[in-house]
Amino acid sequence: MNTAATRLRGGALLRALRMRPRLAGLAAVVLFLVGVAHFYQEEYGFTSLISIGDVLNDSKVTALRRIPHYVYDGSAGYDGAYYVQLALHPTLDNPELARAIDNLPYRAKRILLCWVAWAFGLGRPAWVVQAHALLNVVCWLALAWVLLRWFPLVSWGNLLRWAAVMYSHGMCMSVRHSLVDGPSLLLVALAMRWYEDGRRGAGAAALACAGLAKETSLLAVAGWAEVGSKSTRAWWRPVATAVLVAVPLLLWMAYVRWKIGPAEDPGLRNFTLPFAGLAEKWGETLGQLSVRNESTLRWATLATISALCVQWLFFAWYRRPAEAWWRVGATFAAMMAFLSTPVWEGFPGASTRVLLPMTLAFNVLVPRGRRWLPVLVAGNLTVAAAYKEFTPPAQEFHRVTGERVVLGAVRVERTGGWYGPENYGRDRWRWSSGQAELAIRNASGGPLSVVVRGRVAAPDQRNLRIFAGEAMVWSGSIGDKQTSFQFGKVVPEAGAVLRFVSDKKGRMIGTDPRALAFCVFNLEIVVAPAAPQR
Repeated sequence: MNTAATRLRGGALLRALRMRPRLAGLAAVVLFLVGVAHFYQEEYGFTSLISIGDVLNDSKVTALRRIPHYVYDGSAGYDGAYYVQLALHPTLDNPELARAIDNLPYRAKRILLCWVAWAFGLGRPAWVVQAHALLNVVCWLALAWVLLRWFPLVSWGNLLRWAAVMYSHGMCMSVRHSLVDGPSLLLVALAMRWYEDGRRGAGAAALACAGLAKETSLLAVAGWAEVGSKSTRAWWRPVATAVLVAVPLLLWMAYVRWKIGPAEDPGLRNFTLPFAGLAEKWGETLGQLSVRNESTLRWATLATISALCVQWLFFAWYRRPAEAWWRVGATFAAMMAFLSTPVWEGFPGASTRVLLPMTLAFNVLVPRGRRWLPVLVAGNLTVAAAYKEFTPPAQEFHRVTGERVVLGAVRVERTGGWYGPENYGRDRWRWSSGQAELAIRNASGGPLSVVVRGRVAAPDQRNLRIFAGEAMVWSGSIGDKQTSFQFGKVVPEAGAVLRFVSDKKGRMIGTDPRALAFCVFNLEIVVAPAAPQR
């Protein structure tokens, strides 16, 4: 009886140990979702994931201007800011696109995700923008499931490989900036899964879709090559497949050329002489190590470039042309040799996302066993830079509350004079150098009753006045202790501009390079329909 009980306990322990990698994988998914949730803001939803910079304010398409969205101060943003505008006009019929998007013919080639965002958003601009922001999140979760085909979570080794792909810098960067690379990798992985299952037609269709998401994804067609066979079928069937998967992209490119003309730069500047771009990146990275600063990004960049080089060396040395995944990885490794400065520049740069298929193929192919563990770990050091992508932006210092009937029709826009947002605990604030403005946009169709309240502080004693239009609505003496203020105002249909004016210019404090005059904390704007005048 004791022996039976011991066996039962031993079996339970064994099952528990086998469950640990699965539980760790589940924890990794939860951690990802928690990280994404931090980007949510009540007023803007998940639009901070799109990385729209204020440099684009004057060129954005009208449909995007009309939708509340997070804007990064002093920034040009990133590529997702262009793709979201294509998602709002996926047929390229809006002439504003030519001004809003740099190199429109080149960007427009990558149209698939714009179509998907438009479809998920049911064509409603506000929904389309949110769908575009979250599309990479959905694809991340889908890829996490698809990869269980090659990395079932029954061992810690498989968990390491699975997590190394899911938390690679390239994958996290795609999620963080709403890019095309993560979804493209999902389609490549699906194509390879179906190819391995003998479903060549489904695999080719997935790969054709991947090409519409990002043209370089079509390089994965190398996996369809049949090596070692001398039959006629062995060469014409892969060639036919390569032609067929390229047809949708070629047709769409013809439409783009007909609609908006040829591209001035078709993307060729992303390529250069073999290893020239990589050598330049190594020189820049090593040079940064001698610069005295506290940034961990220089070390994360070193780890990232080293990891990509380990992957490249693996495919160059561990030659297995008969294996489909080796052919895919080797093809992208060959492309890596030709990547030029625009792909490598930055800390750590775009190379990790461009080479995501190589990273996946590397993790599939590295042999199991302790002897290969150092290679596996060294080739996955791009995760060292992934933390950077999950740093959410500071919450805005103002929020709009009030009656629902008008709440959605009121927007607050900064029209000048503010430094970037800052947060600590529950406090949210912005500094100004001396004069700053907020515009209250009223699209409710009638006047509004508005109550504005918040707190202000300054580095020294000074006077602050607040104007609504030309009328002064509050004034007071402020200093290093926070002072509360509140005033009411009727905002007409055309809206109103609030001006915060200090009687002294800003000054530098310590090593802060900014000229600081005053800061406004936790500004709340309470709106309601104005009572009819008698």
